[in-house]
Amino acid sequence: MDILDNKSCDSRTTLSFAVHSRNADEIRFFARISDAPFTGEVLASTYHNGPPTEFFDDLAKNWTGWEGQKRWEAIDGELSLTATTTSLGNVTLVVIMSADSGDYTASAILKFEAGSLDCIADDVRYLFLV
Repeated sequence: MDILDNKSCDSRTTLSFAVHSRNADEIRFFARISDAPFTGEVLASTYHNGPPTEFFDDLAKNWTGWEGQKRWEAIDGELSLTATTTSLGNVTLVVIMSADSGDYTASAILKFEAGSLDCIADDVRYLFLV
């Protein structure tokens, strides 16, 4: 799997991940928003904060809902993922991409149904572990 696409259940907006490079300390990967009113892409790193694998695993594990927000962010802030949920387990994911130390930003909202969270988590885990 070279590219992982996660499509919002209520729009065409898609969040994609693609591994750029791997070494002992980090995985560098592209995160891309497409089929929204805009297209954006950043090169993010797993250095220090690890890959978003645990973030998506946690969403799947808590598919029935949770209080507050769950968040993953790349160390330099180039990519931020924030999830909230309804009591029915529907997840709203806010993706914020940033470049040039925050001088340029773009954000998108994707929605996922509770039943899709396990598959998304499995695909993210596979992409970052292979």
